[in-house]
Amino acid sequence: MDPNLAASTLPDDSPELIGDFFDTGRFGTVRVVTRDCPLCGARDPVPVAGYGVGIWRLVRCRPCGFAYLDRAPEYAALSEVMAWEKTGAAELERRAATRPISFRLSRATRVRMALLPRKKMADLVARFARPGNVVDLGCGTGWQLAGLPLHYVPYGIEISTEAAAEADRVFGARGGAVVNRPVLLGLPNFADAFFSAATLRSYLEHELQPRAVLRELWRTLAPGGVAIVKVPNYGSLNRRLTGAKWCGYRYPDHLNYFTPKSLRALAENCGYAVRYGLTDCLPTSDNFYAVLRKP
Repeated sequence: MDPNLAASTLPDDSPELIGDFFDTGRFGTVRVVTRDCPLCGARDPVPVAGYGVGIWRLVRCRPCGFAYLDRAPEYAALSEVMAWEKTGAAELERRAATRPISFRLSRATRVRMALLPRKKMADLVARFARPGNVVDLGCGTGWQLAGLPLHYVPYGIEISTEAAAEADRVFGARGGAVVNRPVLLGLPNFADAFFSAATLRSYLEHELQPRAVLRELWRTLAPGGVAIVKVPNYGSLNRRLTGAKWCGYRYPDHLNYFTPKSLRALAENCGYAVRYGLTDCLPTSDNFYAVLRKP
């Protein structure tokens, strides 16, 4: 199998997305698609007043309560004009303008992040996965798998053209490769049971079609294979205290707002067994981890 072959079709269960062109301001006019609830599939959104920026609005699904953006840029826009490195820079500027004091304080005290040991994806793979091929979904420049033990071969799928090229050089030196596609288009290039593990660090909240991705990923995982997920914790105490100024709100980068309960529901619906460790989903943390295992 050549992992750089272009995928021609989406998986059969990929939902149809309907979009129109909108002027996004800084990023120009792009096609914006309308989304149903990523958790239950319902088309009954309730806008959350005061949350959102411009055409990007936070909604709550009336039937299941899941919070998400009901509009999102199409995949083509995310490959270049709205690639993560560009929208990330714009988000930093927005935070500096809307909450200058807390933003400067946070940036000045980032040393606090080194006071406690932080979980690294390479270490979690070594802990939970058998040796073999590992795919990083939304791999960026490849840094997340730095330090991966030699008995694993790193692969990646990345929508940003610039980031994918850099990651491909890093992973290529280890015998792997990076597919420059949206994840839902990239995964079909890989054979059934090709991977022993997948890493989804700060990815699933960005994904336009998380249910379809998790189902297609399940196909590519070997029996007993694991998907290690890190996402912002919409159920955190800090989100409840800070309201619309919560650090987890990023428009339109963060499309899906998971709690440990809603991520479990989505993953189990896609065929995974879900494991949370004692410190994986603390209410005091703005992020949480999960290990999804294919039986």
